[in-house]
Amino acid sequence: MKDQEKHIFYRDVQDALDLMRGRWRGAIMASLCGDPKRFLELKADLSPVTSRVLIKELRFLEQNKLITVKRSISAENSVLYAHTEHGSSCGPIILQLRDWAVKHRVIMLESIRGK
Repeated sequence: MKDQEKHIFYRDVQDALDLMRGRWRGAIMASLCGDPKRFLELKADLSPVTSRVLIKELRFLEQNKLITVKRSISAENSVLYAHTEHGSSCGPIILQLRDWAVKHRVIMLESIRGK
């Protein structure tokens, strides 16, 4: 790989990681891999996240076109959060990352136990 190609490759990886940087963004994206969720459902999934932080992260993900916010004007006045089509393309990546994390945890536990 040429130096320019390496630079672009590294920048692209960094851009992707920057989108998911922070304690809650990846977890929010993972939580939304199933059906759309209401705010309190997300908050329960991500306990102990605070409402303030969750709102901030949801706004960030919406601004970056990874999630949509669907408001329904009805008796419930419900707000649903869901992946955009683009955001749902992260699903396989999230699953691979989870699989990698499980393997990494096993390796680390084995090294602690002295295997």
